[in-house]
Amino acid sequence: MKKRENKLGKIIKKYSEISHNEDNYSVGGGIDNCKFASNRHEDACRDEGKLTLGKACQMFKNATGCNIDIVREVIQYAVPNMEWHHAGLLPKTYGGGMKKTYFLNSKEICNISINWNDLMEKLNISKATAKTAEEEKKNLEKRRLEFLQVNAKKIERVTSTPTFFYETNREMNGKYGWFDSFGKDYNLTEYFSGWEFESEEKEREFYCFNYQ
Repeated sequence: MKKRENKLGKIIKKYSEISHNEDNYSVGGGIDNCKFASNRHEDACRDEGKLTLGKACQMFKNATGCNIDIVREVIQYAVPNMEWHHAGLLPKTYGGGMKKTYFLNSKEICNISINWNDLMEKLNISKATAKTAEEEKKNLEKRRLEFLQVNAKKIERVTSTPTFFYETNREMNGKYGWFDSFGKDYNLTEYFSGWEFESEEKEREFYCFNYQ
């Protein structure tokens, strides 16, 4: 722990003494003459007060001894809206277009260094909370489905819905087959799928799951 604090302290000392360009939009857009990268990307690379995300991850990995994936998570948690600029090409398998390079500035680097332990703790709490919420959501969905299977009848692709009805999908049958029609306005017959309840009481009971 002491060794980590010493290494983080060195990062704080170094970057607290380095300023950075607050706004490089005045550099202008367009591609650099020598590299397949934006002018702003090249300006950020030349800025002593900025590091690419990759270099920052390696620096904090060396300082903290943490796994590189954990380091990246902490940094992205601390700075969710990082500065970025275009540079390089994405493979066609990833959709093509230009890549994005992310940057941290000296203030952000210092903030992460100063608050590393707190950020780690908050990140772990956030992940645990998200995991609990996801488990609760899955449990609720399971209970809702079990209730539907016992208390309702499954209905698929009907043009008019029953009185007591829980809709799960709506579709149209076009030239190239069935497609989701939520929010679409075509001159085609709309078909509904879902579950039919035998009574209003059962329908209300089902919707009460949302408040449990």
